[in-house]
Amino acid sequence: MKILIVEDEKHLNDLLHDYVLDQYKTALIDQVYDGLTALSRIHENTYDLILLDVMLPHMGGFEVCRKVRESSNVPIIMLSALNDEENQLKGYNLGIDDYVTKPYSPKIVIKKIEAVLARYENTTPEEIFQYGIIEYNLEKYKILVDHKEIELNKKEWELFSLFVTNIGRMYTREDLLNLVWGYDYFGYERTVDTHIKRLRQKLGNAAPYVKTVFKSGYKFEK
Repeated sequence: MKILIVEDEKHLNDLLHDYVLDQYKTALIDQVYDGLTALSRIHENTYDLILLDVMLPHMGGFEVCRKVRESSNVPIIMLSALNDEENQLKGYNLGIDDYVTKPYSPKIVIKKIEAVLARYENTTPEEIFQYGIIEYNLEKYKILVDHKEIELNKKEWELFSLFVTNIGRMYTREDLLNLVWGYDYFGYERTVDTHIKRLRQKLGNAAPYVKTVFKSGYKFEK
């Protein structure tokens, strides 16, 4: 198990570290003290749980949470001296799993951790496949590039699905018209070029994966 503690008050950070480690002997625990460092660690690592303070230097906990939720469902327990209803609701609206107000008992935090992890253990994780900087689940119509989710329309999805399940295979424009639009489609091959262009635009940094084969067609590979 890997846990990230984000708390700028060192004595509280250390206290949480000791309590968590006492409860989860084999846990790997990272400690950071500001929001920007936390976000960097989260992008570089896969955590099973994040303990996130609200009032942080450089980037507040709410903003950290918002950015994390753009690409991850990692469990987040928010810790804050802001105990009013408005801030608690703000946290839940951003997708946190629990909100603990200061001053808190570390023993209560441990119980909150146990409850949150138990909920996640009883759910089936979404299977995500990866190719280069692309993460995807074809059944869920979900695709992320550089950990950011993008939206594809129906034809773009069909093109991407065909490409990613046949990496390295070259398709002529006629092949793509037949396989994606259907054999009874009476359109122009230019339609393929237009949709390929839009797919590349949406893929951003992964656009070069859709390669043009000179005078032949297209293929998909890093």
